[in-house]
Amino acid sequence: MTVFIGILLILWGIFIVYASLFRMKKKDLKDQGAIGASGFFELELLLVLTSKLPAGVVKGFILLIGVSFIALGTVMI
Repeated sequence: MTVFIGILLILWGIFIVYASLFRMKKKDLKDQGAIGASGFFELELLLVLTSKLPAGVVKGFILLIGVSFIALGTVMI
């Protein structure tokens, strides 16, 4: 079971890295919703705080999250 979860984490990390490098535009890095609209207050607050940063910093943060998923999946396997 841990091998399966590890593979899923690696695939999810690869998807995040691919999306942040090739698919995301500058307008995608800015928050466009109201806080509290989706019910995930913590995530929306994080998006509001990161939208004030330069686009390169936000893209680097997203890349770090993707690489973290890949590393965690590798450790689990």
